[in-house]
Order: sequence, then structure tokens, then C-alpha cells
Amino acid sequence: MTKRTKFSVNRGIIVRIEDSFGLMHWPELHGLVHVWQVRVLTAKSALCYYLPRRSELKHERIGLIPDRFLTPLTPVTGQLRFEFEDYEPEPDLEPTAL
Repeated sequence: MTKRTKFSVNRGIIVRIEDSFGLMHWPELHGLVHVWQVRVLTAKSALCYYLPRRSELKHERIGLIPDRFLTPLTPVTGQLRFEFEDYEPEPDLEPTAL
């Protein structure tokens, strides 16, 4: 779910992470930030992007969003346990691999 976005219309939108775009520069954020490609899951919602070079406001159902503007939706304890019974966590990575 989106949180603390620049535009209030983008807050609280339920999205699904589709892909990782890795570390990127993002306007108005300092340094590199992790960016995800997401898909809006609710029919009447869209992500609003301002394109300053074109002076254009776009509404997209699939788009990029920095990690800091996302929060996971945590299910009630025990919900999804059957879906993830065969899940095995990845081995710990060395800090230099991140």
C-alpha cells in the first residue's frame, strides 16, 4: 500500500509489486533509492505522476514507486499459512552483495 507520497491522491492505494528496478535516483529524494514497478489493484484508482518537462499530469495503473513510499499489508496471524507452507527463506547474503 502506498504511504507518505508527495501527492495526497497517491496515498493509501493498494498495489502489487510486479518487478524491482533496483537502485535509482528519484526526483526530490537524495541519493539512490530502491524503486519498484507496481500495479494498482483497485479498479477506480491510479497513480498520479507529474512530468515537469512536459508540464503534464499522468494517471497510470502500472508505474514506478520508491520503496520508501510503500508499506506491506500484513495479514492476520495464520492467514496465508497454507499458501506459504513450502516456503524456504533465502540464505543470508554477505553485506557486500546487497
